[in-house]
Amino acid sequence: MIDVIQIFKSEERFKKGDYETGRLLNQWEDSLLSGNGYLKGRTLYLPDTGREESAIEKAKTVIILDLKGFDPFASALALKTTRPPRWHMDTKKKHMLYVRDEIICYYNLAASMDFEIFRIEKKQPDSFNLYLNYTGNRFAIGIPERDDHKIAGLKPGKAVRYRLNGKSDFTMSGRKQRTFAEYDYIIEYPGQADKIVFKDPDKIKMSKTPNKEYKLVDERKILK
Repeated sequence: MIDVIQIFKSEERFKKGDYETGRLLNQWEDSLLSGNGYLKGRTLYLPDTGREESAIEKAKTVIILDLKGFDPFASALALKTTRPPRWHMDTKKKHMLYVRDEIICYYNLAASMDFEIFRIEKKQPDSFNLYLNYTGNRFAIGIPERDDHKIAGLKPGKAVRYRLNGKSDFTMSGRKQRTFAEYDYIIEYPGQADKIVFKDPDKIKMSKTPNKEYKLVDERKILK
């Protein structure tokens, strides 16, 4: 069996002067068009990338990530005008499913993993614990510093919305203009799959509606 986790992400970055203290991101739409895959019944449907993806059949966990305002299936011209996402990258590029060199899902042969700014650990046959992995993402998140900590539990049918912000004045090479980041995630655990079916990318697109019955965990700070 494969555990399937669906993550909806919205991220915005602002320069000093463009950021309002306590700024709210736009609300999530009622639905969004996605071609990144979905769970239906006990079958996980993923887009056929045209490459052999035999390793994914052995996965214990698959994360499907839909990024607000970004479509990996868009035309090359559209991709040039869209700011690409800041992915949590595996330097060996293993355990990721790509379309046009953009990641659409991440899979792991173990039940627990690091993904984006999170650590996701399986504790029970039908539940996970979601943690903030600040230590591994301090440069992406910025300050104020946070402790690594548990955010919430993930159970089938019960979504978690997580909001976080941070500011940064430095790069690895030196000082830069202050920037502010706002993160907004809706994380769901729809259930488990017994098999995977790969479909033509033109036939897998569907309308997804983020679960509005979520537990809100808002850890944003007032930033200046």
